[in-house]
Amino acid sequence: MRFMLRLFGRFQLLSPAGESIVIASRKHQALIAMLALSNGKSVSRSKLAGMLWSERTEEHARNSLRQAFFAIRHAVNGHGVSPLVFDSGAGWMRTDAIVTDIQTLAESAKAGSLPPSLDVFEGEFLEGLSFNDETLETWLRIERGRHHNLLVDCLADLAEGLERAGSTEQAVLAAQCLLRQDPYHEPSHRTILRHHKARGERARAIRHYEGLKALLEANLGVAPDLETQQLIDRIREQQEPSVDLTNGKPRIAILPIRSLSHDGDDSLVAESLTRKLIGELGLFSPLSVVAAATMFAVNARHETVEEIGRRVGADYVLETAVQGDGEAGWAMVQLVFVQSGTQIWSRKYLDESTNSDLGQDQLVRKISGNLYHIVMKHAAASSATEPEGEVGTEKLYLQVFNHVERPTLNGMIRARRFCERILAIDPNHVLVRESLVWINFHSCFNGWLDDPVGGFQQAREIVLVGLGLDDHEPYLLSAFGLAETYLGNARAGLEALQRAVDLNPNDAEFHTWLGIGLTVAGMIGEAHMAFDQADQVSPDYHPIFLFRGDAHFASGKYEEAIACLDRFLTVLPDYHWARLLRAASYAALGRDLMARGDVAYVRESTLLLNGRYLEQLLQARGSSFRQDLWLRLEAAGLPWA
Repeated sequence: MRFMLRLFGRFQLLSPAGESIVIASRKHQALIAMLALSNGKSVSRSKLAGMLWSERTEEHARNSLRQAFFAIRHAVNGHGVSPLVFDSGAGWMRTDAIVTDIQTLAESAKAGSLPPSLDVFEGEFLEGLSFNDETLETWLRIERGRHHNLLVDCLADLAEGLERAGSTEQAVLAAQCLLRQDPYHEPSHRTILRHHKARGERARAIRHYEGLKALLEANLGVAPDLETQQLIDRIREQQEPSVDLTNGKPRIAILPIRSLSHDGDDSLVAESLTRKLIGELGLFSPLSVVAAATMFAVNARHETVEEIGRRVGADYVLETAVQGDGEAGWAMVQLVFVQSGTQIWSRKYLDESTNSDLGQDQLVRKISGNLYHIVMKHAAASSATEPEGEVGTEKLYLQVFNHVERPTLNGMIRARRFCERILAIDPNHVLVRESLVWINFHSCFNGWLDDPVGGFQQAREIVLVGLGLDDHEPYLLSAFGLAETYLGNARAGLEALQRAVDLNPNDAEFHTWLGIGLTVAGMIGEAHMAFDQADQVSPDYHPIFLFRGDAHFASGKYEEAIACLDRFLTVLPDYHWARLLRAASYAALGRDLMARGDVAYVRESTLLLNGRYLEQLLQARGSSFRQDLWLRLEAAGLPWA
């Protein structure tokens, strides 16, 4: 096992065990990078001191270097044998003890396989690092240019080799990673076009080409290469497949945000907001988001919203305008469905400050959290009307999403059948496994499974298979966290739920599920803080009210529990667990008639939900919670068996 040094993006030094080692000083980070880039060769102390502390006297520079050596040695101590070696004359890096991210990529390209993760290559070399020193700034500038070229060359070789070997899916991943570094790299665009061609996705190929063409014309004033044009001509000549060619994820285009103020700096604020919003929406894996570069290029043309949407192949287009700052500031967003040209959602955000990074981040978080749920619900509702036999995997997934969002017994049966069809077509489909887990969860809490513990165990097994395909997918991590929580493994559950929040803090789902985990663990105050976060991101997200009601019941606040559960049951009146929680809350307040009415309503739908079933269902909850709940429900007429 070796230390890992990440030089792309923010500096990060990881121990052989994967622990992050804090190197706070920017110059100490630069020192480690310099030694790592020497490829095991020694670098003299005088050269290092002169590079890093050129503004100081030789004696002071050497003293600073000694202090840096000591601080780094102290930081690494306890994590294994240090990869950094210093003697009286020089310093060097043991190549058998440390590997850099670019070395990992180069080794993978040589072996013809993808590295463990391409996410680490998102930023530039030592992103965020800067110095008030011309010597260091020159070194940084040179290394950033060199590493950019190294990265592009490695990814291009990797994509070409993978495509030649027939691993087209992996070749596309490498090409997409390259395009995030160099959006004009046409060989990578051609890799993606050939992939769409091979899959019969003619419409997707054409809209990808149109986006590339607009990008090149707007920013470089050139047309695509002749080879690219010939490729798209061959694709255009293909016979139309009989299936719908828009069977991708719901695709959204964010128009560059317009500032209605007259400040000179507002154009920069609007551009910053646009790029942040597009970036944050990209965290939602069920969505496809048109790249920022494409949208800024397309926006230069005088076209209607619907025309722009069709040009970039989007299903939805978002228009946003901002004005003012602080208490006088506001933002107005409008979502248009391209197919009909109609507005399907709008919202005005008041008291918004956009002149600071914090204010921008808060506004972007609110918009993206709301937008995700609006788009997914609309897309899912639209897909539900399409014939089952004429849709691809992503449309099938949307039908699954529609049933999981509004669970019924028949809906869960159909959704499970759709999931099986998706996995038969695409065994590596990741998100469908999260849907299968939620089918189990809903079935357990509504009494549609004979054995709730078995249902939770099966859910955990399903999600573990998904995590084997992608262990950074927050929807899988949150599902795994809930399965562990319901099985009584609170610590493992909370760790996974928190990790999902960290990966995408803009989704109300993840804050809500974290709130459940905290409630089950008895951390009611922290649970309400998680629910508050969910409410800030997406105030209309109805599951918040179910699980906040659960937390209120657990802390004996029965009136508050009823108020929350009332709001949830307005959306899903047949959700049995919510009715039983409300029945218990009514009983605690002496409203026996209301309590008995809810229990009778549930018993008419399923006889499985009795005291013995609840004892198994709630095995992870504290004994006092289970006893209190059971006493209330027994008084309301729920039998033990």
